[in-house]
Amino acid sequence: AGLAASFMGFALDNYLLVIAGALDGSSGLILSIIMCKAMNRSFTNVLFGAFGQLQVQSHEVEQRPVRSATPEEAASILDSARSVIIIPGYGMAVAQAQHKIRELYDVLTKRGVDVKFAIHPVAGRMPGHMNVLLAEADIPYDKLIEMEEINSEFGQADVALVVGANDVTNPAARTDKTSPIYGMPILDVDRARTVMVIKRSLNPGFAGVDNELYYMPKTLMLFGDAKSFVSEMIKEVQAVAA
Repeated sequence: AGLAASFMGFALDNYLLVIAGALDGSSGLILSIIMCKAMNRSFTNVLFGAFGQLQVQSHEVEQRPVRSATPEEAASILDSARSVIIIPGYGMAVAQAQHKIRELYDVLTKRGVDVKFAIHPVAGRMPGHMNVLLAEADIPYDKLIEMEEINSEFGQADVALVVGANDVTNPAARTDKTSPIYGMPILDVDRARTVMVIKRSLNPGFAGVDNELYYMPKTLMLFGDAKSFVSEMIKEVQAVAA
């Protein structure tokens, strides 16, 4: 859009439009380069890497068995946990669930649970997207832990709660050399004792690849809208406390 505006400025002999378009285009390019660096991929690979790639068909995804849980079951697991790491993603942003996540954080911390947030640099649609949303919900800043620091803590976590994140939690980035996302730094969610994933369906994320995390024996899929599901979990945790 920035480059288009700049070209239009040249066509209309409007220098202000040229400058504004150039600034917009250059800022978009800088953001793209930052995200490519965080994904350990080159800019040209991101632009052209999808050409010729086979996409995972939805019917193939559904054939693989997964374990699922209800809000009541998920709340029971959270109630017995002492350490919880929440992994926010684009799905949380779409559902506008950050304020409900804050409520869940408050309920758990009042019960003595150690709750932290694992932030991947490219989670969402731009660098810092999750930080902005969680700051809007008044999550304490010291609870937002960057990927490099939090990855060593997943092995000691009782529960990893994934809220709408997909590719940034996919173990294939570490283990499958044929995967398009191989080599991309990820959050080591699969090393937690129990993993719960709030997601509407098993559909692939932005990279278009199936997430191996969903089919692990320790993973429970919590199907539904993130905001609604978290609301139900809060009610159930409070009911257990009562």
